[in-house]
Amino acid sequence: MAFSDHDIYRIFLNSRPQIQRFLQQRIRCQDTAADLIQDLFLRLTLLKPPPASEIEVRAWLFTVASNLSLDHLRTQKRRGELLGQYLGDESDIDDSAAPERAVQARDQLQQIQIALAELPDQCAEILYLSRIEGLSHAEIAKQLKISTSWVEKQLAKALLQCRQAVGSEGA
Repeated sequence: MAFSDHDIYRIFLNSRPQIQRFLQQRIRCQDTAADLIQDLFLRLTLLKPPPASEIEVRAWLFTVASNLSLDHLRTQKRRGELLGQYLGDESDIDDSAAPERAVQARDQLQQIQIALAELPDQCAEILYLSRIEGLSHAEIAKQLKISTSWVEKQLAKALLQCRQAVGSEGA
């Protein structure tokens, strides 16, 4: 006998404290764990076909919680790498050129923000998923239900537009 939506929500509510502890141990942040619990709740509608036992529901809940925590940790790692790559170490900063570099960096940032705002929504989303979330082209294609070739073309378009924006600033 398959469980109804009401039964699945009841099992989720009963399992929530254990899932919360599980996520807190993995993420080491109570607020982030709470956010991931909310994401998990929103994904309950994706549980198809309905499981036949409470054990199956709980297994699905913990599997999805585990995947959400891994995705979060990968994203945090990728953001840290990007910050390290673009901001560098404090020892890399040349204080004598700081005012000019700050103005130049601010101008470049403004140009890139304008270029990003001009991108079509899907193109901007592909750029975000690739560069910020760290997803592969195949993962992006699967998530957005488009071809890998289209992902590559849109990503190339987005990067070209950003390069042109920064390059045209000095012209």
